[in-house]
Amino acid sequence: MVYLPEPLPEPSTSVLKRPVTTYSSLPELSKPFYIDPAQRSYKHQYANIYFVRLVELRPIVEQRAGERWSHVRGKPPLLPRILNLQRGQLCYIVGTTYMDMPLKPNVLEDMARDHWIAVPAARPKFYSAQDAVQLEDESGRVRLVGEKMKRERDREGGGLVTGVIMAVLGMETSSGDFEVIDLCFAGLPEIYRPPSDAPYLNGKGKSKAKEEAMEVDVANGSSEKTWVAVVSGLSVGAQEALADIKVQMLVDWLRGESAGPSDLIDGSRIARLVLAGNSLSNPVKGEDDRQIKRFNATSKPVYSSHPTRTLALVLSDLLSSSLPINVVPGPADPAGATLPQQPLPKVMIGGKREGLESGTNPSWSEIGGRSFLTTGGQTVDDIFKYLPSSSRLGMARRTLEWRHIAPTAPDTLWIYPFPDADPFIIQHRPDVYILGNQPEYETALTGGDEDPTRIILVPSFAKTGVVVLVCLETLEVKTVGFEAPGWKGEEKKEEADE
Repeated sequence: MVYLPEPLPEPSTSVLKRPVTTYSSLPELSKPFYIDPAQRSYKHQYANIYFVRLVELRPIVEQRAGERWSHVRGKPPLLPRILNLQRGQLCYIVGTTYMDMPLKPNVLEDMARDHWIAVPAARPKFYSAQDAVQLEDESGRVRLVGEKMKRERDREGGGLVTGVIMAVLGMETSSGDFEVIDLCFAGLPEIYRPPSDAPYLNGKGKSKAKEEAMEVDVANGSSEKTWVAVVSGLSVGAQEALADIKVQMLVDWLRGESAGPSDLIDGSRIARLVLAGNSLSNPVKGEDDRQIKRFNATSKPVYSSHPTRTLALVLSDLLSSSLPINVVPGPADPAGATLPQQPLPKVMIGGKREGLESGTNPSWSEIGGRSFLTTGGQTVDDIFKYLPSSSRLGMARRTLEWRHIAPTAPDTLWIYPFPDADPFIIQHRPDVYILGNQPEYETALTGGDEDPTRIILVPSFAKTGVVVLVCLETLEVKTVGFEAPGWKGEEKKEEADE
């Protein structure tokens, strides 16, 4: 008698159905990041951005500073201008920080450099012991000194960068400097809450569709959580063979086509995928040179469309499994070098398909009643160069305290010269703050127990194979790793080459 193995039990169809969540691009917050091509102009001065930043944030900083130092002996006054400083008078002033750093890149020096001499390699950091912190407003500038400034620079996650609006308490010294006793920033803004009359929300600020989906889950006997998957640095089209293999493994898992039933269930609970920058790989110099040498009948260079075509196929496979996708550009994507980067054209990444959202960098969105602020990571990468600290998580937290996503712009971070606005000011705090293309995965909660913000640093998927999952109900976070085995054929080929 022959015994046949029993067939594996098929998972319930209710498990395969993805949870229903609301979505909004939050136009009231996203609109400042969009630049009208018909009105784009680079003739404006960058000084306008600093002026707008100071005008908008100064009242907030002044109010917090007044509350913070209201009980200081002598009741130090607020001086409306730095020019009004008097030697020996205890007071506080408000202005914009400027870091005088000898090692910081200088565009004027670059223009004056002898072009026959090779350009020095870029520094990973440009802080030094000779750095000086200055505070300026419309009337003048003063140097900030004292033990408080030294402790601020040396503490983990601390330090200052150019472009931060802050108040300083202290007095002017005999040498004309300002000795600082204490610092005060704008502080964390209120958590974002959509208008009560929004069609996708009820009066309590909760998502109707999310509540209905939870009711369906309960009725089906399921208490599974709803997750948003965040991936950064897919680098589709990279030269490494294993990079595209890991991408395919990710696609299979998100579609519920992995080997194990547990993988099938986990993938089905993901309500949306967020691609946080660098979805395409950087161009390879040697490959570009070969492509330029190939000309067609019209004498125009021919370039390979492999990366964009592959990315379009990946997105198409995921969309066909009812998985909505948000695409945010990063530094390696063809979306310009200045912030805010404009959306990748949908025609390049799969066409105008339902569920595909192409946003700016930075980008706001609402998913299942939770607000998301997603960046490609350039903002923290630039702040990292200013500070001796290595805590990128602490730097991300400081941007919320400063109420500014990119304070170092336009000093060392390229941005569009907005004539009368600074869209990088953080008017509202998101539920989830995502920074893509970071060296490693890190996360933390900030803002207290009542209305916390989940900060997430997402590493490159091509390098680490890490996918970050955010729970919409609880803001808890977990990671899933993908690793492709090495190719024996490649090892033998390398041995033969040697």
